[in-house]
Parts: sequence; structure tokens; C-alpha cells
Amino acid sequence: MLRILVSIALISTLVHTSSSSYSPATQKSINTYKKFIKDECNSTTYPNFCYNYLSHYAWQVKTNRVTLTKVAVNITVMIAKSSFKTLTKLSKSTSLTKAESSVLADCRDNIDDTVDRLQQSAKQLARLNGTRTVEERFEWDSIKTWMSAAITDEYTCTDGIGEMKVRVPLQKKIQSSIANVAWMNSNALALVNKISY
Repeated sequence: MLRILVSIALISTLVHTSSSSYSPATQKSINTYKKFIKDECNSTTYPNFCYNYLSHYAWQVKTNRVTLTKVAVNITVMIAKSSFKTLTKLSKSTSLTKAESSVLADCRDNIDDTVDRLQQSAKQLARLNGTRTVEERFEWDSIKTWMSAAITDEYTCTDGIGEMKVRVPLQKKIQSSIANVAWMNSNALALVNKISY
């Protein structure tokens, strides 16, 4: 998994840093790939958010829906891990009330579950290539179940904030961190739904 994420990051960096030296033909290909990603993202819940993240991987994705979906799920894993780190950092503050500590603890548990479910999805997805077999269909269904459960975890956290006395600045930090995970997860699930059958 780590190797996949490092490879994605490396490819993104290489594409970004060398884009100015592309030949007109190569640039045309990249524009074609980005248009493909934009069109695919238009079917997701948060299309602009989707495109802003995934367009950086145009050279890797090309016009392959399965590759695009794999990249989307792996990015969601990274965002979820980042959210967990943010919540952990916030939970270490010495100025938290009992209610705030409780909310953060619940959110950390939920996002920890989210990370686990997304990692399961990414691991399963790495083996798939979009062939129409009974085995693959079962695996796609498992991925959809895990990702849907992850979304439930994310919204369970934000629901808890509204039920407890949490100071507004802290609410905003928690909600912002969770929103990034929820939006990308929703987008990735939409892409999974688009190619599963």
C-alpha cells in the first residue's frame, strides 16, 4: 500500500515539474486525459473537489476508469489518515472541556474505522481490472459496502458535534477535517459505482 501511495505521489511530482517541457503532441494527450477525468468527475457528488485532486494524476490515469478509481480510493485513504492525525493533535489540547474530549475521542474512533475500511477497499481494488467475472462482481460489492460504511462513520462524527457543547472554533476544525474525507470518499464511491456491475 505504502509503495502504491509513494508511486502515485512520485508520478504526480514528475508530471507537474516536467509539464512545461512537453511536446505539443504530449500536451494534447494530457489535455485529453484531463478532459476524461473532468467528465468522470462530473458524475460524482462533488465534481470540482474530485477534479482538483484527480487531475494531477492525468498522465497515470490516461482514460482508464479502473485506474482512475484506484487512484481516487488511494487518495481518500491519504486524506483519511491526515484527518486522523488532525483529530489526534486536537485531542491533545489541555484546554478541552469534558464534552469536547468525548466528541474528539468518538471522531477519532470513527475516522480510524474509516481508514481501515478504505484500506481494505484499496487492497481489494488493487487486484481488480474490470473484467466481468462473478468473482470480480463479488469483490466490487464488498468494496461498495466498505466505502458506504466509511461514509456512515464520517457522518456519525459530525452528528455527534451537533449534540454536544463544542466551541465554534473547534467545531469548524473538526468539521473541516471530516468534510475532506467525506467528500473524497463520496466521490470515490461514485466512481466505484460507475464501473461496478
